[in-house]
Amino acid sequence: MKEVVLSVASNVENRREKMVAAMDWLTGVLAPLRSSMLYTTTALHGDSTYLNAVAQGYTDVPLEQLNALLKQHEIAEGRTEEMRARKQVPIDIDIVIYDGEILRPNDYNQAFFQKGWKEIGS
Repeated sequence: MKEVVLSVASNVENRREKMVAAMDWLTGVLAPLRSSMLYTTTALHGDSTYLNAVAQGYTDVPLEQLNALLKQHEIAEGRTEEMRARKQVPIDIDIVIYDGEILRPNDYNQAFFQKGWKEIGS
């Protein structure tokens, strides 16, 4: 089993519902799933407010396949090119750490990730 740590975020009007639904969905992807509380941050570029969380769990799914599964879920939840153009993010799920390797060092070092990562006991 590989340890996986995800950054999960949304900035749309119904972001709380999107985040709760994403965390529920992730319980079927990573086991056992641990997650931080939901917390608010401001966008790195722009003026929108995001709801964030960090989720951690284990999987046997290879990295590329897991990433594709997460991106398919984002699309199913409304993450389209039109939404990107409007800087609206219904749900964003990124693999920050996979099997001990930091895949997204920029995200890893940002407050939006570190807050949740510290909470769940990095």
